Amino acid sequence: MKLVENIAKVEIVENESGDKNIRAIASYVHKKNNNDLYLDGDVIEFKREVYPFLFNHGKSADDFLGESRTNYDAELDAYVSDINVYDNRPEIIKAIENGVYDSVSISYYITEYSFGEEDEIIVKHAIMNEVSLVSVGADPEAKLMNNELADERKAFIEAKNRLKEIKSYYE
Repeated sequence: MKLVENIAKVEIVENESGDKNIRAIASYVHKKNNNDLYLDGDVIEFKREVYPFLFNHGKSADDFLGESRTNYDAELDAYVSDINVYDNRPEIIKAIENGVYDSVSISYYITEYSFGEEDEIIVKHAIMNEVSLVSVGADPEAKLMNNELADERKAFIEAKNRLKEIKSYYE
């Protein structure tokens, strides 16, 4: 399995009782993202209903902000996260309202994939891990692929280019 982190935008929404929560498009489907990942449909498997909402994919208790419920929305063709920030972290909602943070990153383990025509990684199956509030948005220069797939993709591209060179030699 390969761990992947993707970036998307967030917004604050109020529920019926007036509490503020976060709604995010965690990842679009059938669209190549800035990390050259392409989710080939509703391919993320959810083992449970609720997942952690963390700060920058953190590992410590201080990085735990709340909980997220993520599901595939066929109408949007995207994974949407409804995020509840716990009451002991009111500064997080304030920071989002003030524009300090405007992105989330969904993290999942890729279990099945292939490479596409434009060297994108086509995700065929993945297992949900968590959603994080991140300080860096969907900048194409940001290296957010925190996994072995980056090296595998590079090797695939090099092999493909070498094959083109050999083929052109014989033409």
